[in-house]
Amino acid sequence: MNYGKNSTKKREKELTSKGTMIRKKFSIIFLKTLLFCLFAFIIVGGCAGFGLMKGVIDAAPEINLADATPTGFLSTVLDKEGKQTATLVATGSNRVYATIDEIPIEMQHAIVAIEDERFYEHNGIDLKGILRAGVKGITSGKFSEGASTITQQLLKNNVFTSWTSESSFADKLQRKIQEQYLAIQLEKKVSKDWILENYLNTINLGQNTLGVQAASRRYFGKDVSELNLSESAVIASITQNPSRLNPISNPDKNAERREKVLNNMLKLGYISEGEYNSAMKDDVYDRIQVVNTQTEEEDVTSYFVDALTDQVIQDFIDQLGYTETQAYKALYNGGLTIESTQDPAIQAICDEEVNNLENYPTAPKYSFSYRLTVEKADGSYKNYSEQTMLYYYQAHNADYSVNFASQEEASAAIEAYKAEIMEPGDKIVENGESITYTLQPQTALTVINQSTGEVVALVGGRGDKTASKTLNRAASTTRQPGSTYKVLAAYAPALDSGGLTLASVQDDAPYSYENGTSLRNYDNSFRGFTPLREAITHSINIVTVKTLTEIGTNLGFSYLQDFGFTTLVDDDNNQALALGGITNGVTNLELTAAYASVANEGTYIRPRFYTRILDHDGNVLIDNTPQTHGVLKSSTAWLLTDAMKDVVTSGTGTAVNFPNMEIAGKTGTTTKNRDALFAGFTPYYTCVVWGGYDDNTPQAGGTTSYPKKIWRAVMSRIHENLEYKDFVMPSDITTATVCKKSGKLAVAGLCDCDPRGSMIQTEYFAEGTVPTEHCDHHVNVTVCAESGMLATDFCPNRVSGVYIIGGTPGSADEPYLLSEGSTTNTCPLHTTPQQEPVNLPDIDFEDGEVRKDKEDKNDDKKEDINDDKKQDDDKKEDQKEDQKEDQKNDNDSDD
Repeated sequence: MNYGKNSTKKREKELTSKGTMIRKKFSIIFLKTLLFCLFAFIIVGGCAGFGLMKGVIDAAPEINLADATPTGFLSTVLDKEGKQTATLVATGSNRVYATIDEIPIEMQHAIVAIEDERFYEHNGIDLKGILRAGVKGITSGKFSEGASTITQQLLKNNVFTSWTSESSFADKLQRKIQEQYLAIQLEKKVSKDWILENYLNTINLGQNTLGVQAASRRYFGKDVSELNLSESAVIASITQNPSRLNPISNPDKNAERREKVLNNMLKLGYISEGEYNSAMKDDVYDRIQVVNTQTEEEDVTSYFVDALTDQVIQDFIDQLGYTETQAYKALYNGGLTIESTQDPAIQAICDEEVNNLENYPTAPKYSFSYRLTVEKADGSYKNYSEQTMLYYYQAHNADYSVNFASQEEASAAIEAYKAEIMEPGDKIVENGESITYTLQPQTALTVINQSTGEVVALVGGRGDKTASKTLNRAASTTRQPGSTYKVLAAYAPALDSGGLTLASVQDDAPYSYENGTSLRNYDNSFRGFTPLREAITHSINIVTVKTLTEIGTNLGFSYLQDFGFTTLVDDDNNQALALGGITNGVTNLELTAAYASVANEGTYIRPRFYTRILDHDGNVLIDNTPQTHGVLKSSTAWLLTDAMKDVVTSGTGTAVNFPNMEIAGKTGTTTKNRDALFAGFTPYYTCVVWGGYDDNTPQAGGTTSYPKKIWRAVMSRIHENLEYKDFVMPSDITTATVCKKSGKLAVAGLCDCDPRGSMIQTEYFAEGTVPTEHCDHHVNVTVCAESGMLATDFCPNRVSGVYIIGGTPGSADEPYLLSEGSTTNTCPLHTTPQQEPVNLPDIDFEDGEVRKDKEDKNDDKKEDINDDKKQDDDKKEDQKEDQKEDQKNDNDSDD
């Protein structure tokens, strides 16, 4: 650089020149302007930023403490003893609330150590954490490290619930600002323990669990209060990523995170070195796998709970006015407590006996539910099922069945079917094939306490239940009721309002329906005149149909509706109704409720699966008081019960009888034994057992005894420790001596002189229904042995005796029937005196001698006739005396 004199002068001249001065002035003006603009920008930007910030804050939602608390709780089902039997939960609702004093301090500290280590120090936002995250983001170029506090996360989960749908940075920034502002405001109102308690009940902890209580039960099978340090660290480790850090599916990843949790706790002084080492040595993940296996089995709801939830949903709709969607949300998301009617001891007995192979006469068969979806070579899809398989094979073999002797045979049949139907280029889509094997024949059972209407046990199928809401053969499947319907459709209305009694008779003889279809009894016999009691005892079809026909099918149909059957249709109002021949069949549950009405002195109670429903706060949502209505007079119910006692002691149901308890009931089978049933009750409980194949396959004769065997096994065990009871006879029941062949008052010398033995019996009647007419089916007549008509004085061979009139040929009465007109028409063969043949003598006599000899012979004949008549009169007198003595003995015996 030149520092000479000339150079200095030259430089001074340049600096003081006019051009230089102008440039300097311009620069100063520009700089001032720039500083002013910058200052103005800062002022304006600051104001704008403040305004924007204020706008964002003002737009923040108003919250109260309730807004920050978690929502969505699982519902709990309790049995009659108050023990939990099931949990009902939708995704996002598996939460069981636990207070802070129920949560171990180790669990609290584990969460704080891994989620917000300065939680107890900050005021809602962690400035150090924000700064740390910012620096790391700038240096790494990735702003992935979070700085949200536990307070902010609580608000994020319970207030800003739409954060998962944020589509821009601006949306996220706005939510963050509001979140931080509200976090500060919330911490001014509540304690740290309040915030931590709600947070620990909010967080997603995998396996559809929300909150530490639900997670503790899911992973460790115990209450959160029982968690140790190691287990607490496992749960705390899940929060960052519930899927990736799941201790069941990803135990290694969770273990890495657990180690960090324990290190943080050690660093923060929450645990000692010894506690750290003990926790690290704990083989906690093996325990988790054991509990997981048990939990997966328990997560399948029982048939009882499936039926319970259906009733609760319907009651929400009917009683509370909920929509179906609201009802489901309330049940699976509302944290309800449902006090069920299930008796755990009775339910256990039912489950055991239904699955006891000793109760079945044959080894089980195996059917299956099969689904197959195939993608064809052209990209189209085709679906197959077991029904398609049946159609495929039955097109060539009508007897083909999907019931196999073993599961292996069933599997082989499916593979063979696949090999036949799949074409080149076909491929099974992902998850496109499913098979569920089912034992056959199947069984359903319901037990109801008839005095309360409470369903105490229900079994909807035989074998393992592999999923919730599967086919429930007790509560939702309909099958034909067979002869169990006879009592309900014909005899109950006949006795209650049809003007008939247990003594009333129908002629059990060849008979056809009104449409011409012939009708027969199960044993192909015809008993002739038969009282209703005997028809019930021995399940006689023809008497039943004639009874319904006499009282009118409309009456029987209306009674069935009163008995609670909801599956009837108008077309069922016909004669076949008497034998259970209905369009849609009935459910086992509704059939049990109907028989429970008879057992409950004629009062129907809608079957109840629960007594109360409490909301999340313990308030009564529904008090499920019994819904009742009268179906039968108590006298009718008792008379039917008494007749059904005969079914058990001497009729078709003797196999169900067990000692020390009164039992009444009715057997039932359908065409080709497709359905077999026993419906019966004691003074304590009503039970109905059904058995049959799911696909309606006929059952071989002699193999349908298992419903009765199961009924006896279940009910005898239920009643082991119950006091003996009989059914209480109403005060308006009376007795009368009637004839079994007419149902009317017995006539001495007639009804007790039936050629087959005495037909006199004592029967029970409701007051006002005792017959007033005398027997009109027995007559005592003398007939001509040759013509069968009333004998005249001229008939040489006369027979006297008691006969049946009004009956039908072809029945058991036929040998004792008088032919039509026999009681009014006299013998047409012998209308004049018979002429004695005259034997002429070999020698001639005088006229007087011949005449005298003839007169002597006539006198001898008259004496013989008089002697015979006297003997007949004496015999009749002796018979009358004998009848009086027999009648006296009969009366003494009845008393």
